[in-house]
Amino acid sequence: MSGLATTPTRSQSADAITVILFGAAAVIVTAISTVLRVLSTFRDQGIAWSIPIDEQPIDATVDSGAVSVQGIAQHAMVFATGVDAVSTAAIIGSLALWAIAPLIVIVGIMVVAGNFLRGRFFVRSNARAFDTIGWTLVLAPMLIVMLENVGLNGVSAAVGLEGGGPVHPIEFWSIVPIFATGVAVGLIAAAFRQGIRLQKTNTALANDTKGLV
Repeated sequence: MSGLATTPTRSQSADAITVILFGAAAVIVTAISTVLRVLSTFRDQGIAWSIPIDEQPIDATVDSGAVSVQGIAQHAMVFATGVDAVSTAAIIGSLALWAIAPLIVIVGIMVVAGNFLRGRFFVRSNARAFDTIGWTLVLAPMLIVMLENVGLNGVSAAVGLEGGGPVHPIEFWSIVPIFATGVAVGLIAAAFRQGIRLQKTNTALANDTKGLV
């Protein structure tokens, strides 16, 4: 059973259309940002990667040299050649996930918005979309952190540093908000499934009542 369709209010239709339009724009932005991220990582000089360095004072310019600033540098962009195949594959994988994960979330949101626009609320496709969004928000950040750490280790070794280390727990703490959002979306999916079951039950009771009349 695909669920009952109801006529959405004008406000609901406007909200759904807005979400779909923003989703389409987000797909374009994601595609552009992915191309820029790839081009900024794989350069003629080698793989460009930010590595942590000992804190040290620096003098730098900003705004195309218009302003001079002083500060403390904690990371430096290096260009590594001869990065091993595993680390290179990990870097490519992290870049791919940076592109795929947002697209999955955007498409899932657009599916839900499209169903809402047609007045289809408690349907399986909405529950599946929320499931997909939730799992993407939970898994993608963790995989990206691990892949980037493998890439960092490979780049560090290629520039002459001793091998890096395992992922530090603080790196996982930085993705806790996204992880929590994914769990919350998963709960929404569970709520939609419950709504689907209740809708089926109510429809069955209504049919039984008609049969008794």
